[in-house]
Amino acid sequence: MTTREQVIVVMGPTAVGKSSFIYNSVPPGVPAEVKPVHDLQSETIKVQLVCWVTGSGTNVKLVDTPGFDDPRERVTDTQVLKMIVAFLTDEYKGKMSPLTGLVYIHRIDGTVGGASERNLRMFRKLCGDDSLKNVVVVTTMWDKVTLEEGGRVEQELKSSNGLFRSILDKGATMMRHDRSSNSSADIINHLLQKSPITLQIVREISEQKNALQDTAAGAELHNQIRERLRKHKEEMEKAEMHGKTQMDFAEERERMDRAMAELLKELDELKQGLAGTPHDPPSDGNEPNNFPAPPSCLMDCHGLLKLVEKYESTLAPVYPNIASSIAFCIVHFTDSVERSVRSIQCALLTLKSALELEDMYLLQRFMRMNPSLRTFTHGTWAKARDDMVIVVNDITTILFSCPNPRFSDRVWNIKGSRRFNALNKISTFMDMIVRNLRTMIDWWEPVVEAIGKIEDAARFQKGGTGFADKTIIVALPRIIRALEAYCEVYAQHSEHLQEAAMEIPL
Repeated sequence: MTTREQVIVVMGPTAVGKSSFIYNSVPPGVPAEVKPVHDLQSETIKVQLVCWVTGSGTNVKLVDTPGFDDPRERVTDTQVLKMIVAFLTDEYKGKMSPLTGLVYIHRIDGTVGGASERNLRMFRKLCGDDSLKNVVVVTTMWDKVTLEEGGRVEQELKSSNGLFRSILDKGATMMRHDRSSNSSADIINHLLQKSPITLQIVREISEQKNALQDTAAGAELHNQIRERLRKHKEEMEKAEMHGKTQMDFAEERERMDRAMAELLKELDELKQGLAGTPHDPPSDGNEPNNFPAPPSCLMDCHGLLKLVEKYESTLAPVYPNIASSIAFCIVHFTDSVERSVRSIQCALLTLKSALELEDMYLLQRFMRMNPSLRTFTHGTWAKARDDMVIVVNDITTILFSCPNPRFSDRVWNIKGSRRFNALNKISTFMDMIVRNLRTMIDWWEPVVEAIGKIEDAARFQKGGTGFADKTIIVALPRIIRALEAYCEVYAQHSEHLQEAAMEIPL
């Protein structure tokens, strides 16, 4: 029967030997259990436990964690942070902490370079200085260097300017792991003698109820991503100034846009926190934090096309242009919506970068180069409404010119009545779509007004860093959320709707 549980977390950059250390730590002849937890669905990356019970009845858990520099595509530092924090807070849950110690692994041959500095900064922010007395810095890969070379590097790491001097001064210990069971056992036994600790990140989230981005580790990661965004922006400006050919610049711009989009997505993930719920942007007290969700009109258009397809053979002999007019109208409408979505997606990339960096110059330049942002999409919906109203009016005129089926001859009454009913149903459906399009136009009005406020505020402030006008700080996050919601609703249906319209003879 176990008497207590002790948890030791193993961290460090990728490819430093974390898993090897953990499996070497299991005492010979002692059965161990491997438990994958908090994994990413699309990647083979996870926080994993290796557990065993000592002869004295202590349940030991060694926690294998991914590094903050994982080279696999689409595995971000934010995802790694969320997995580690989710495990730590799940283990804690307000009870006495079972965490006995932490192992930070570093290659003695120094091949990880700057990645180790970045990982160490994150490690320290996760722990907090008062937990460093329960930390062991473990050097690995001693078989890759001579003892003389390794000893020299070890002294450099401990020196006054060394990588680990700051945490060693706060109570951390440095030990060697030479791939033997004895060396790993010495490290584990050293930590098992320690009193349990509660890490800073656990206190910040579980006790102080801070959002992930407001923790010390979250703020550190946020700053790292912002710095990478700033470097990408500077590279883009240099590419513009160096007079590259149009093709070379377009390729460079596409590469930069992809990189910046990934960084902005990572920032969004960080702001969403563990629960995945984004924080509301600030409010000025007079306006709501967010615009309402945009209504969806494209599915109604799809229903109209199905109705037209159903009655096309009935209407074609007498009214051959009705079906083609409706299909033509919807094809042009969906094409405009698709172009508006692409335009807004590009705009979002710049607006989100400007907001994150509080870069007034970037915002002002964007407003100058995109004067149609306020009118393009709004005009798309207004034109769609006007085109639809023209077709509705044409059908209404036809309906008024039709004889009343009740007083017509029998031949007209059978065929004419079918056409009359078909036109009536189509007209009714189109009236509903026109009302929905008007609702969409109404939805755009406050968004367009907010963009106008941003333009006015940006016009009167000098370029540089920082948004002096509160209007920008309040309105820009609201605009970004509204445009994101619009793209989310309308980016998925245009192609499917165009295919349906093309099935109707034009």
